[in-house]
Amino acid sequence: MAFFPIHRYRRFDDPFDRFFGDQLDFFDPWRDFDTFPTALTAQPNAFRWVNEPLRLTHGQQNVEPTSPAPHAEKFRTQLNIAGFNPETIKTRVEGRKVIVEAKQEDRQPDGDFSVREIRKTYELPEHANANRMASYVTPNNMLVIEAPIENPEAERRLQQARNDNQSLTQFGQYRDPLFDYAGFLGGSDFQPRIVDKGNNQKQLEMAVGMKNFRPEEIKVSVKNNELIVQGEHRHQDKNRSERSFFFKSTALPPGTQVDHLQSHLTDDGHLKIEAPFVEHKEGQQSIESHKN
Repeated sequence: MAFFPIHRYRRFDDPFDRFFGDQLDFFDPWRDFDTFPTALTAQPNAFRWVNEPLRLTHGQQNVEPTSPAPHAEKFRTQLNIAGFNPETIKTRVEGRKVIVEAKQEDRQPDGDFSVREIRKTYELPEHANANRMASYVTPNNMLVIEAPIENPEAERRLQQARNDNQSLTQFGQYRDPLFDYAGFLGGSDFQPRIVDKGNNQKQLEMAVGMKNFRPEEIKVSVKNNELIVQGEHRHQDKNRSERSFFFKSTALPPGTQVDHLQSHLTDDGHLKIEAPFVEHKEGQQSIESHKN
């Protein structure tokens, strides 16, 4: 059985190293901006919003009262726009399509000039919320477009989990009051459960369908206490490269031994994720990693 490597988020003092190097996959435009807004303001040429998330527009007037939870699922695509001035990049939504346009003019003193244009169209998946779309240009000239997916089936499962107190007993008698256990059980497609392995050993088991992706296109990551699973399709021609992603994530419950987390692909195309689980004890303090 072949296990997938677990990619782990590394926290740097420099916010740009923290996300925009080889850790771009960890950047959440709806939440992580709040950790370094001053740095981005001081270096506007290094990062540029194209479509700024709603909660950050109009001089912070629309900031939500509490930091939103990570989106359980989102659409994401990346396009290399090297050679274009980020100021010329535009993204807009028409129906269920995202349209990217840019135009670059280079004029010479002798009157000669060259003009380059690009237009790309991306189909939004079902249930993608275009009103909360975010797009930005990274310091290494990558245009990233993201939109949360709000599946009504997930909302139904979440409500069902909130009404089923019996399902919470699998986490033990004493549970961390800061963690949303019902949201963990019903708020994503991971189908989590706690399994008794005997000898006072318990294990968290999860599974998510990945039939449309080859093993080399699947990436499993951990950011603090958040599990992130992504599948990636790449396309490259002689002029430009682009990447589209399938993203699912969930916050892991206290007691999950993330350092021992493992994942593998089953014969029927499901990604199975396992980690030892230790029950919360009476009087035990809430886990600090739940704080942003």
